[in-house]
Amino acid sequence: MKTALKRFWEFLLFGNIYVALGASCLVQSSIIQLQLNDPLVAYSFLVFFATLFVYNFQRIFYVPQQNTTLHSVRRTWIFNHPILIKLLACIGFIGVVISFFYVGMRILIYLSPLLILCLAYFIPFIKLRKHPFLKLFTLVSVWTMVTAVVPILLKDQSITDTKNIVHVFIRFCFMLAICIPFDIRDLVIDEADAISTIPHLFGENKTRWLAIAFMMLYDLLIMIVYCFHFLTLSVFVALLLSALINTVLVALSSSKRSEYFFVAGIDGTMILQGVLLVAVCGLNNPTGF
Repeated sequence: MKTALKRFWEFLLFGNIYVALGASCLVQSSIIQLQLNDPLVAYSFLVFFATLFVYNFQRIFYVPQQNTTLHSVRRTWIFNHPILIKLLACIGFIGVVISFFYVGMRILIYLSPLLILCLAYFIPFIKLRKHPFLKLFTLVSVWTMVTAVVPILLKDQSITDTKNIVHVFIRFCFMLAICIPFDIRDLVIDEADAISTIPHLFGENKTRWLAIAFMMLYDLLIMIVYCFHFLTLSVFVALLLSALINTVLVALSSSKRSEYFFVAGIDGTMILQGVLLVAVCGLNNPTGF
């Protein structure tokens, strides 16, 4: 029974179902904070399947290391389940195609450039992930656009509105804070793949402090917007609670931590934020920005 549960848990984590759920939760978080009064269910499904597709599709390009001791439990799982990875990518693609018909074709205008960036991130002859700052900026920008900017555009709101600008900037800081630790996680494997990342340039300790700085900036911004009455008390409490947990996890990040810490813990902060906001505010009566 324990082995079966572990296999199912690893399937959720390493099959990228967990992170896809996190993406949808961030969309719902934006909907509540921005008072969109529309759960954008079809778009949330689209984001889920798009994340499932992109994250599994890139796994197809993974090349095993000759030194198998470099393989983490996540990479070992990936190399042991190539057919399952391709199947999940296919399911994600089919889900994206179906979701498009419910969201509307204008979504192509918003997401096509982001898809190109995602492909450029890992396709061998481009591979933006080999460039430390381009890698981070690409990853954070795509997540911010998908989970914060596009929901605003879908509801025909002005992206230059103060509350929308503030929300997008806060989401950008949040994504920076939780993406940087993954470079720390991959420190050894990136070095073996001759990929230069921020931890290689500045060292693990300074990189961790950089992530903490962005997380603390995120915490501070939440407090500031609450003081300016952009947030109700319920939204503020939910966001601050998740932010404090985020800060602790980011501070504890280390290259010696297990894959479960990063994939289940830090990625899980996206799910935590969405779940707390939905629980406190409810989708039918969103209050916030």
